[in-house]
Amino acid sequence: MRRLTVTGTGIAVAAGALASYALGLALGYRVLVALAVGGLAMLVVATLAVALRPSVTLARAVHPDRVTVGEPAEGRLDLRNTSRWPAPGFTAVDLVGGVEVPLAVRALAGRGRRTIHFPVWAARRGRLRLGPLTVERRDPLGLFAWRQRQTADGVLWVHPRVHEMRPLPVGVVLDYEGRNFDNARLGTVTFSSLREYVPGDDPRQIHWRSTARTGVLTVREHVDTTEPTTTVVLDTHPSNLDADAFEHAVEFAASVVRAVERIGRPVALHILGERAADVAASGATGPLDRLALAERTESASLVDALDRIPAGGALVAVTGALPPAAMTRLAEQRRRFAPVVVTVLDPATETGGIRRRPGMAMLSARSGVEATAAWHRMINGDVG
Repeated sequence: MRRLTVTGTGIAVAAGALASYALGLALGYRVLVALAVGGLAMLVVATLAVALRPSVTLARAVHPDRVTVGEPAEGRLDLRNTSRWPAPGFTAVDLVGGVEVPLAVRALAGRGRRTIHFPVWAARRGRLRLGPLTVERRDPLGLFAWRQRQTADGVLWVHPRVHEMRPLPVGVVLDYEGRNFDNARLGTVTFSSLREYVPGDDPRQIHWRSTARTGVLTVREHVDTTEPTTTVVLDTHPSNLDADAFEHAVEFAASVVRAVERIGRPVALHILGERAADVAASGATGPLDRLALAERTESASLVDALDRIPAGGALVAVTGALPPAAMTRLAEQRRRFAPVVVTVLDPATETGGIRRRPGMAMLSARSGVEATAAWHRMINGDVG
């Protein structure tokens, strides 16, 4: 699509010329008429300047198509002059997330080719639309602009920052009180060790031969040799997370997901308010793509959503400041997950740290970096 447009400056010059001409005739001032003629001459010259239009084709490629916030992708612009005559210089204008990126192109010889490399910066996470890419030529005075669209739109995925993080230890002691998790698999129970009986142990696991030999009541301890799923739940409710806290929460959730993925363990990501149809339509192919799309929404409640998530394995809930009643509801998830880690991101908090309960830990931090540090202290067994 080609079009010639008059810029704001061009409109101002044309209006000024008409006004000067009208006033000059009405008042008999030749100076005003001369100014009007000069303005008209400028418009004519500007029109002739953009009349010489390049006959070129452009193709844009961006690699990689997935980057992290603050990191550049490499853009490549391939130009070809389709005419045997030299093409005058012009500006290639690309749009990156709605922001114009102008690239000055020197004159191109007839049938000539050229490749231009340029950085594509991504200052915020998301699915950034690339394009359309247009050829633009302006006159030296900036009165007229000629534009021609060149390429189809593209997409650049900008993932949230990921902090280096150790995954939660895997392998949990099985529960012999009759509970059966939805995602448990059969045939995966194996003997781990013998230990001294403590009140509350299942009497069926008493190892009578060792008990008779040592004189101490001894029980068998088993572990589940499956790879327990780590379930990561990202809260998106605005009442719990303001805009800044939400970005830190997204970073922390991404860090947990990547830590588990790096060691080849299964991880399930749940983003409250996420619609599967929208994710599929966007072309998202993994958890980090989905986190790039994550937005705050009032359509979901963290405590209600957790009850609908399949039980079993570890639970990492990433949220903001919650009322005491909600924290109590979160603590009840210990019956369905082991362990439970609740991470509270609140930039306004004055005292971060770790609070522990049996089967549960709560991390408080002002940023994703602080939350990651608290996470490592938790894994190392620190109490604060």
